[in-house]
Amino acid sequence: MSHKIIIPKAHPDHKRLTDSINTFAGKFYIKYVFLSYLKSCQKHFLIIHINDINVPEEIQKSNWIKKALRQFDTHIFIMDELNVELSLKQGTLFIDRHCNASTLIHKKEGHEFTYPELSKQFKRFRQFREDYYRTRSLLEDEIEKAKENNALTMMYHLYLSLFEHYIYHLEILCIGDYFSKGSLSERILRLEDFIPELKALMLKKTENSYFIIDALNSAKEADKEQEPSSLKDEFKDAIFQTEELLQNLVWETFAEAKKEVKKSEQKPILIENKTVSPYEPVITILTKRFRIREIFLFHQEEDYSENKKTTVLYLLLIASKINNDSLFNIMQMVSKQTEGRFNVVPIAHSGAWIQEHLWEYQEFFQKLMIPENSIFQLDIPTVIHWHKEQLYSDTCAMQYRDCNELYEKYKLLRPQKMIQSNEGLGMILTMLFYRICVIFPYATLDYLPNDINIRILWKLCAYTEPKIKDFDYLIKKLPFDFFEFINPHKNLYKNFYHLQEEHLAVLDELLQSFFDLLDKQFE
Repeated sequence: MSHKIIIPKAHPDHKRLTDSINTFAGKFYIKYVFLSYLKSCQKHFLIIHINDINVPEEIQKSNWIKKALRQFDTHIFIMDELNVELSLKQGTLFIDRHCNASTLIHKKEGHEFTYPELSKQFKRFRQFREDYYRTRSLLEDEIEKAKENNALTMMYHLYLSLFEHYIYHLEILCIGDYFSKGSLSERILRLEDFIPELKALMLKKTENSYFIIDALNSAKEADKEQEPSSLKDEFKDAIFQTEELLQNLVWETFAEAKKEVKKSEQKPILIENKTVSPYEPVITILTKRFRIREIFLFHQEEDYSENKKTTVLYLLLIASKINNDSLFNIMQMVSKQTEGRFNVVPIAHSGAWIQEHLWEYQEFFQKLMIPENSIFQLDIPTVIHWHKEQLYSDTCAMQYRDCNELYEKYKLLRPQKMIQSNEGLGMILTMLFYRICVIFPYATLDYLPNDINIRILWKLCAYTEPKIKDFDYLIKKLPFDFFEFINPHKNLYKNFYHLQEEHLAVLDELLQSFFDLLDKQFE
C-alpha cells in the first residue's frame, strides 16, 4: 500500500507542496524525503531520494521545482542512488547535514533509514578539507612566483583557477553538487541563493556577470590577441582583496557544515526588530516607487521659512532604473507627501555605472559610500571594487575654458545698442548658468552630474559653496521663475520671457557673482 507524502505544517506552504510532491511521486519511486532549513539564506531544503541509479537532468529543471523556489522559498533537490553514494564517500557532510533522523519526513515501506556513522563521516570530512587546503596552497605558491616575476597575466590565470577552486568547494558544501559545465559567473550567481554573503564580495557588471570575473578573464583575451593592454590591471588590488574574502568564506562554510551536523534539530531563524530610522517617511516613499538597492545620505541641513522647519536630505540612490526626469519628480513627490517636512536633493547611479566611472569619480563616491552614510539597504551593502588610484582628467578644465569663452562673447554682445539687441541673450544666459552649475560640482566634488534638472544642480552647487545661497536676494528681484528660465529648452524655440534692461542688469550681477566663485576654483 502506497502512503501519501505529507509536508509538515511547520512549512508555511505545506499544503501546496504536499500536492506537488505527490504528483511527482506518482511518476518516480521515492525512497526518502527530508525537509531541512538553511539559516544563512532563510530557505527550506526539500531533498528527495529516488531509487533510480541516475536522475535525468531535465527533472531538476521541472516547473514545479522552479515554482517551489519562486513562490515557497524552498529549494528542491532530487538525488539518485549514485548522488547519495558519491556525496557520502566524498565526505562533504551535505547528506549528513540535511538528511538525518531529525529531518526525515517520509520513507518508503520496506526501507530502513541507515547512513554511515557520523564518526566515519567526520573522518572523510577531514580528508576532504585537507585536500582543499593542499590544492589551495599549491596555487598560492604559483601565484607568489608569478608576482615575483611580475608576470601579471599568468597571475590572473592562476587567480582564476583559485577562484574556481573556492567555488567548487562552496557548491559541494552548500548544494551537494558542482556545475563545472557552467561559466564561473553562472556558478557564483547560483550560489548567491544559498550563500547571500557572496553578494557582498563582488559587484555585478550585468545581471549575469561580475566585474572581478570579467577582469580575470581578460587574461585569456590578452593571450588570444597577444596584446598585454587587454589585461584589466586596474582590478589587481580588488582581485587580491576578493580572493582573501572568498578564502574566509570557504573556511566559514567548512566550519558551519561540521557545526550544523552536530545539532540534533534545526529551528527557523527569527528576524530581529529594527530601529525605525528618522528618515523612514522618505525611505518609504522612494522604495515604494523605485527599486533602490541602497541609499546614502551625504549631507543634511535645515531650512526655516514662515516658522516652518524643512529637513533637506542630499541623497545618493543606488538604483539602475531611475532616469534624470525621475530625479526631479522625486524632489516634488517627497516634498508633497511629507507636507514639506522633508526635501531631497537626489542623484542616482547603478553600482555598475559607478564601477565603470571610477577612473574619474572614485574620490567622490569613495567619500560618500561609507557605512555611516547608509540609511537604507535592500539586502546587502553595495559592493564597489575601488582602484588603487584615480586617473587625472582635464575635462573639467576644458569645460571651464569653453564656458569662459562663451561668457566673454556674451559680454561683447551685451552692450550693443541695436534694435532688439536682447534677442538671443536669454539663450546665451541659459547656456552660461547651466554650464556653470555643471562645472561647479565637477571642480569642487570631482563629480560631473548627468543632464539633471537645474534645481538639483543649483542645490549641489550651494552644498559645495554656501555663498551661493546669498544669491537668493538677486533671484527674488526677477519677475519670473529663474530656474524655469535656466532650463535650456525654455529658450530654445522662443523667448521664455522678454528681458528688459532692468532684468538683464540683475542677471548680469548674478552671473558675475557666480563666475567669481567659479574662477576661484581654478586659480
